[in-house]
Amino acid sequence: MQDSTVFNIKMYLLDGSFISGILPYVEYDSVMKHPLWGSNLILNNEEAVVKAHRDYIRAGVEFLTTNTYQASIEGFKKYLNLNYDQSFQLIKKSVTICRRAIMEESSGRTIRIMGSVGPYGASLCDGSEYNGNYIGKIDSKDLYDWHKPRIQALVEAGVDVVLFETIPSIVEADILLNILAEYPNQKACLSFSCKDSKHLSHGETFASAVEKFWTNDSRKQLIAIGMNCMDPKLITPLLTSVKTENVDFITYPNGGGVWDAVKKSWDNTQMYQVSIDDLNLWSEKGLKIIGGCCNTGVTEISRIRNLIDNLSS
Repeated sequence: MQDSTVFNIKMYLLDGSFISGILPYVEYDSVMKHPLWGSNLILNNEEAVVKAHRDYIRAGVEFLTTNTYQASIEGFKKYLNLNYDQSFQLIKKSVTICRRAIMEESSGRTIRIMGSVGPYGASLCDGSEYNGNYIGKIDSKDLYDWHKPRIQALVEAGVDVVLFETIPSIVEADILLNILAEYPNQKACLSFSCKDSKHLSHGETFASAVEKFWTNDSRKQLIAIGMNCMDPKLITPLLTSVKTENVDFITYPNGGGVWDAVKKSWDNTQMYQVSIDDLNLWSEKGLKIIGGCCNTGVTEISRIRNLIDNLSS
C-alpha cells in the first residue's frame, strides 16, 4: 500500500481460513494432519492453492493471504526434504501463486497480497501460539534467526503487506518488528492471539501491546494492528480496552464455534455470527480490515462482504 496511514474506503475485506478454503480441493488429512498445515501444498498441489485463492477473490476480498503461516526454512528442510535455497524460493513462490490467482480471476478490482508470518509456536505443533510458553525458553537471537529468512523471502517476492499473525506475546512481536525495520519500505500488519477479553495469549494486555507498537517507530511501517484466531465475541471488549488514539485495527476471528479436542472437530452449536451492528460499532472503534480465521470459509467471507457493502456511511 502506498500510504500507510490513509484507508480510502470504510472497511477492507481480508480472506478467510486457508484450510477452510482449500478443503474442497484436497483430502482433509493432507492438510490437517501435516506438520506444515497447508504450507506443504505450495510444493505438492499448486493448482488447489490457486483454486482456493480464486474462490476468495470471487467472494469479494481486497486482501489475499499467502499460505505461509506454517512455512519456515527449517520446516521445509525437515518435512519436504528441501535445502535452504529451495525452501527460501518455495516461500517466495507462495506470492507468485497469489498473483496467478489474481490474474486468472480477472476481477477488475485491486487485490493486495498479504504475506503470512505465523509465530514460532505454530511450528511446534502443540498449540504454543495460544499460550506463548516458548517465550523465555528460546534465545531471542534464535527466534530472530528463525524468522528472518521467512520475512526476507516474502519481502523479496514483493508482497504488499507482511502479516504477522497469531502472535502470542509482545516479546516475539518486538523481534518481528525489528526485522521489519531492516526493510524500511515494507508495510505490515501486526495481529495478536488473545486468550480473553483483555489479554494476549502470553498474558500481556492487548491495550499495552497496541500502545507500545502503535506509538513507536514501528508505526511508520504498520498499517494496522489487532487480533485474530479468537471467538468473535471478544472483539468488542478488546477494541474497547484500547485507550490509544487514532488506531487502525485489523481483526479476523474464528468461525465462532468451539474446538472439541477429544472429537477433533468443531462444535458449531454455539456459533456467534458477526452482524452489521458489530461492524458499525467496530468501525467506530477504528476497525479497517476484517476477515476470518479458523473455520471461516468462502460462504462466511461472502456474507461479510455483503455486510461491509451495507455499512452506514
